[in-house]
Amino acid sequence: MTIIRPWETFREWHNRYQSDILHIQVPGQHIILLSTVEDAIELLERRSNIYSDRITPVMIELMEMHYNVALMPYSSTWRAHRRLFHQEFHPTDIDKYKATQLKQARNFLGWVSKSPAQSYLHTRRFVTAIILSIAYGRTITDMDDEQVVLVEKVALGSAVATLPGSFWVEFLPFLKYLPRWIPGQTFRKHADTYIPLVAAMRDKPFGEVQAAVDQGRAAPSLAQTLIEKARTMYGGTPEESTYLDLAKNVTAFAYAAAADTTASTSLFFLLAMALYPAVQKQAQAELDKVIGPNRLPDWDDLDRLPFLNAILMEVMRWTPVTPIGVPHAVSTDDEYKGYCIPNGSLVIPSFWTLMRNADDYPDPDAFKPERFLDKDGSIDPSVRDPTTIAFGFGRRICPGKYFAINNVLIFMATTLHVFDVSAGVDENGRPVELTTEMIGSVVAMPRCVPCGFTPRSKVAETLIHGVAA
Repeated sequence: MTIIRPWETFREWHNRYQSDILHIQVPGQHIILLSTVEDAIELLERRSNIYSDRITPVMIELMEMHYNVALMPYSSTWRAHRRLFHQEFHPTDIDKYKATQLKQARNFLGWVSKSPAQSYLHTRRFVTAIILSIAYGRTITDMDDEQVVLVEKVALGSAVATLPGSFWVEFLPFLKYLPRWIPGQTFRKHADTYIPLVAAMRDKPFGEVQAAVDQGRAAPSLAQTLIEKARTMYGGTPEESTYLDLAKNVTAFAYAAAADTTASTSLFFLLAMALYPAVQKQAQAELDKVIGPNRLPDWDDLDRLPFLNAILMEVMRWTPVTPIGVPHAVSTDDEYKGYCIPNGSLVIPSFWTLMRNADDYPDPDAFKPERFLDKDGSIDPSVRDPTTIAFGFGRRICPGKYFAINNVLIFMATTLHVFDVSAGVDENGRPVELTTEMIGSVVAMPRCVPCGFTPRSKVAETLIHGVAA
């Protein structure tokens, strides 16, 4: 049976059985659920030499999503992909992306002021425009762009494929060897539908950049940089095609991974502001004090906005966009706290449960950004920073962490500085009924998003019109 919103089920199990560590056995697989950060750190970081493997879901394998770095087994192939990704998104190197991030955060103001009922699409466009520009030097004018539609389809297909319990082939992997003529193979039909889409998503935009490089007209991008590096370092050798294949995977993964997770965090931020107007007003007061009314926020302002930073921390804790995390796999038998953890076990740091641990976050179901501030209004280092959980643990920590944080912070500051965010009305003029319900599987999204974006003042209107695109 498919488990809907499994993160809630996992937390309920921990509460019911009063145990920090739970063992589940499904056909052919041991699963270990962790509910404390301390256990996650001990196993996934301190013992990362044996807890960094992945068991690639059978459906991902059948869909031929070989570019997905997050789901690759721990191997030399994974390390090569990880190394290349880290080189381009290292914290010391991501300033080169800030101009694009700032431009699209400001473009969002014009889009949403013209059609606030489309706030969901505008938020996704903000993120997508950044990633496509950085990855492939591609400019989009709307979410009907061919590449955007393709990625959305692949994301939907992989979400269905990885929802726990969706396909029995995950529990009975031998089913994948059945002859195709045997009826009833819904898993095979699903995979076959998405194989050409996955291939097109990976190959087509990269191929377009290769052609542009050949013609001397390629726009600056990650793909262009890696293609030229391949030719400089390996041109005319067998290693050139190997490096280009690696580069193709990394650019596709960078786009696919960031498009969903960053958009989801941004949408949950908007939802929180509409649901908690007092928090919104406090953030706007801080923006007014630091920036003043006559200009938009810029990068130098962000470090002087502790309450806004606390809101981001609380959004990531309150609604983690990967609420069950990505399971690690242990590569040898291990023992911990008297428990035997068999080789090949999936070890899941259930982010939803970790973020609602009352010892770390009292009154965990409440939205309280102030929990992260000290008596002087600065970020309190004694409170566990949820970004140290949300991006994973050990050798599998997300290498795009700081790039993603920059995306969301500049979006938050820019939007709140000029708009009051409220529930609003949909395209049919009906009031939007907001809820905190999350939908999805590996990546969760809010079921509904606010559509009310009212300029805070005449000066704010002028700022919005000044960047309208």
